[in-house]
Amino acid sequence: MTRRASRRTRIAMAAMSGALVLVIASCARADVPAPPDDATPEQVVQAYADAVHAGDCDTAQALVADRSQSWCGDTDITALKVTGTTQERKSTESGDGPVIQRVWVNLTPRGGDASLPDGELMWSYLLDRTGPNGAWRIYDQGMG
Repeated sequence: MTRRASRRTRIAMAAMSGALVLVIASCARADVPAPPDDATPEQVVQAYADAVHAGDCDTAQALVADRSQSWCGDTDITALKVTGTTQERKSTESGDGPVIQRVWVNLTPRGGDASLPDGELMWSYLLDRTGPNGAWRIYDQGMG
């Protein structure tokens, strides 16, 4: 092998190694601890947003009553700030249901669709006590 061919081989190997590091880094995810059963609705929403951002779909899905409500793996939450909470009654066919919490946030999603465009927006999460030991869990979300 000539010096020139050997040098090209080393350069190609270095480039492939760098690309492999980037691929591994982009696949890395962090585990986000699930909040305790006595966590506030605000803490549950923050843990959910942290889990979605970290790619920890197990934790994100554990914090929603219906796993199809989780954005994990589809949309990133790059920023979330709780702006308030309201206590409401869940609507049921027979009238007012159990007390629920609405957590209002300023949310910055990335990678959503037309119903959830990139950029900061006002959003809310609805939580009820359907988790283990009566823990708060997200059952719905939306603009209002």
